[in-house]
Amino acid sequence: MNLLIFSYLLALFLFSFSYYLDARSEKTTSLFTSISMTAAFVSLFSGLGANLLYTGNVTIGVLAVRVALLCFAILSLSLMKFCAAIPYQTRNIFLNFLYWVFVIAALYLVFIHGISVTIGSDKKFTLWSGLVMGTLSGIRLYAVIFVYGIPGLTVFSLVARALGIRSRIYQQRLLLVALSILASFAVSWFLFQLSSVYGWAFPLIPFGLAVLIVLLYRSVTVTTLFDRSLVIATLTNFLLLSVIFSFLSGLTSALVIRVVPFVSAILVLLTALTVVILLLRDKASSILRRYIRIGSDYEADLEKGLDSIDFSSRDENVVERTVSLLSTYVECSSVDILVSNDKGSLTSVYSTTGIKTEVPIDSKGIDFLLNHNESIILKTQAISHHSYADVKNDLLKIFEPTRSDAFILLREGHRVIGLILLGQKKRGAEYTDYDYTVLSKLYSNFFLVLYYLKNIANESVVLTVDREIEFSGQIISSIQDNIDRIDHPKVDVDFITRSARKLGGDFIDFIKLGEDKYLYVMGDVSGKGLNASMSMVILKSVLRTFLAETSDFKQLVVKVNLFIKNNLPKGTFFAGVFGIIDFSTNTMFYINCGVPAMFLYTAAYNNAIEIQGDGKVLGFVKDIAKYIKVKKIVMNPQDIILLTTDGLVDSTNLRGERFGKDRVQRMLMDNRSYPAGRMAQFLCDSLGEFVSRELEDDITVLVFKYLSK
Repeated sequence: MNLLIFSYLLALFLFSFSYYLDARSEKTTSLFTSISMTAAFVSLFSGLGANLLYTGNVTIGVLAVRVALLCFAILSLSLMKFCAAIPYQTRNIFLNFLYWVFVIAALYLVFIHGISVTIGSDKKFTLWSGLVMGTLSGIRLYAVIFVYGIPGLTVFSLVARALGIRSRIYQQRLLLVALSILASFAVSWFLFQLSSVYGWAFPLIPFGLAVLIVLLYRSVTVTTLFDRSLVIATLTNFLLLSVIFSFLSGLTSALVIRVVPFVSAILVLLTALTVVILLLRDKASSILRRYIRIGSDYEADLEKGLDSIDFSSRDENVVERTVSLLSTYVECSSVDILVSNDKGSLTSVYSTTGIKTEVPIDSKGIDFLLNHNESIILKTQAISHHSYADVKNDLLKIFEPTRSDAFILLREGHRVIGLILLGQKKRGAEYTDYDYTVLSKLYSNFFLVLYYLKNIANESVVLTVDREIEFSGQIISSIQDNIDRIDHPKVDVDFITRSARKLGGDFIDFIKLGEDKYLYVMGDVSGKGLNASMSMVILKSVLRTFLAETSDFKQLVVKVNLFIKNNLPKGTFFAGVFGIIDFSTNTMFYINCGVPAMFLYTAAYNNAIEIQGDGKVLGFVKDIAKYIKVKKIVMNPQDIILLTTDGLVDSTNLRGERFGKDRVQRMLMDNRSYPAGRMAQFLCDSLGEFVSRELEDDITVLVFKYLSK
């Protein structure tokens, strides 16, 4: 009796799930929503009927059970229609006719012929009815049709269609749906058998419906193929390790118990034996993994290979190296690389197939991906994912010319810079969820390659690069072109950035948040030359993406830190400052992320003080939130804030002396009456005179001079 609450909770879950599906407003979920809703009614009325029968209200209790049986028949028929419609969402008039014929048959068997239910003294429920046409009893005929017949035919048709369909993603979907029905039937059959022995288990029978709905939903929303090698590896690991070592453990334990006479000694030996067997099992598992997952578990090796690419080496064939890594680890049969041109299209610059293709950037498919911030697309997703339904044909046109099965769309913000098309997998395999995950994680590495091709490499000699050639300044200029320079009557803002090797990692950006509010970021990305510049470009792009996702200033920095840690090449870090200046309140909020020098000159005290304090550099730890805090400055007329990167304060002259913070502080005091731009220029000129040679590190100077309240 106490377990009846389970039926009501299950019904509540199924109703909630139905409303969830309905809220998604997907074209393919209307029939599935009705299945979930019908399952909820089955659970509700079966629980209500059992409750009434337990309390002696037989008439209404029997009526509730009959309603539950009718709902189950409708569920079985709806499931048949749903399965017949997948994967192409087709409609069958004949099935609709059969649906209503069997609904009428269910009404006849349940209500007119009169299936009834009784509860015995042992609290066991018994369903019974008279014979239909002198053959089977009504309840048996009901079971033959709606419990075994229609679901059985549905499973058979799913398997048969799966064997005859060419698309592997649809084949997988049909088989998963069939397995979902079988799994739910197995659960319900077990609970029914249990309830025939123990009456208290009767309210648990509808749990099989919850299993059905959840598994069905998962089956029809999967848009990537399962990694079959992973399944085989898991089964092999279980059979060869778990079973064998469990057998050896049991056999050895039995021998120990039989031979050793003392209980204390038995416990010690069994404990030691368990530890030894577990160690041996883990060792054997690691050895097996090397052989049974060849070509599947490649993330670490691919990442290591991509990180090792030296973009600044004349002898390094960047494109060939990238293609070789993709061919070896992803096992793609071909690779095509396209970069954007001035004509608004993506054109081939490298192809292992020799096919020259062109993709318009303004296509509906690419525009959809840009608006939804998606970069990795598998062909199976384009075919089967409901969200791509409106742009399915446009996406498939991208795959068709090169017969590719996956592509990586590379972009800087909302601007497309290139496309990497990956051909079909070798040995007839298809791209799986594992491939999608790995390609997504290594997106920043592919971005480096495409950005190199787009902005650094001479496209007539695509495979060479030199820091000092005429293209070397393009990264720095492209960074500075797309900033919202602060233009407000209350402040004078200016900055200077100089790269030691023409390509640098110093980073400065301004983003307008409103008429009186701006976000600024200044700092230094670790590394030198091209690699640092690439990381800087990526940070500039993701900063605007994250800003669209969160309005919390601290959370923005947390997101940037996590991106650096997880997506940029290992060892990359960012030392700088994030700030928001609000002219409506004359305040500046900032988070120190390892900026080396930040000075505030206050006119009221006619003094310059260092204000950066302690700060945590981004990129070292995953959870930066507990190490950073937001600080506030109230700005007054003639107050000045000056920030510099470590390239300036750490620069040394020929005698080995550091420029240092004291010189920065004195320069601020001596030049405080000049405009912001002149102050930054004087500081850089002073550094040049101090070192008396070419810069060894990138430098950036940012000056805010507050003019009025």
